[in-house]
Amino acid sequence: MDVLDYRDRIEYGTRTIDFDVVRSDRITLGLHVHPDGSVVVRAPTEADREAIRAKVRKRARWIAQQQRDFASFVRPPRPEKEYLAGETHRYLGKQYRIRLHPLARETDRSDEGVELRGQFYRIYTHRPDDPAHTKAMLTHWFRERTETVLPERFEEACLNMKPYGITAPEMEVRSMEKRWGSCTPSRRVLLNPELIHAAPYGIDYVIVHELCHLKHPYHSDAFYDLLERVLPDWRQRKERLEKVQ
Repeated sequence: MDVLDYRDRIEYGTRTIDFDVVRSDRITLGLHVHPDGSVVVRAPTEADREAIRAKVRKRARWIAQQQRDFASFVRPPRPEKEYLAGETHRYLGKQYRIRLHPLARETDRSDEGVELRGQFYRIYTHRPDDPAHTKAMLTHWFRERTETVLPERFEEACLNMKPYGITAPEMEVRSMEKRWGSCTPSRRVLLNPELIHAAPYGIDYVIVHELCHLKHPYHSDAFYDLLERVLPDWRQRKERLEKVQ
């Protein structure tokens, strides 16, 4: 069973690298950088502390690059919305405005709904003066689109990855506070429902990025070589995705 033994740090230029040391019954030292930027060294039970520090120093440049890569894949926070008539909300990379259509009180509640037409979200509602209700309706509409769009993009991306020896894993739509996507140790790809606001080329970048992690778990040269082969324009896609709000 792994045991957290102690926490330590080294200096790398102007940067301080903090790391946890976990001891277990193993032979070699292993070093991992997690998506949140934390560093874990897995070491044999009898490993010398200075040997562990030497290992971290030797890999400091790689650690710093991993932390920068993970930080650059963070989803920017969306600005607070008021859900009022005329306000814009992004869907698949395009901006549309809210247009409220009050329903007569005697109509059935099931008549409420959201329709995307032209440049507007046409929201048919019994409570046009209730922004919280408008938010609930539009959020539900986005969620329904998410449950259709993301599986479709995922399936297409998996087909494109077959020539590279990557088979389709399980996919799950899961809310994540800071990340667009993630690839779990159990080889499941997680996609943030907020991707529904990004353009399809941005969605595809996130999916392909995570699928590449099935073959190369870390942001190694081999990982970027594969990503470059699959999506030669991944840098441009990434840059535009980072601007999505």
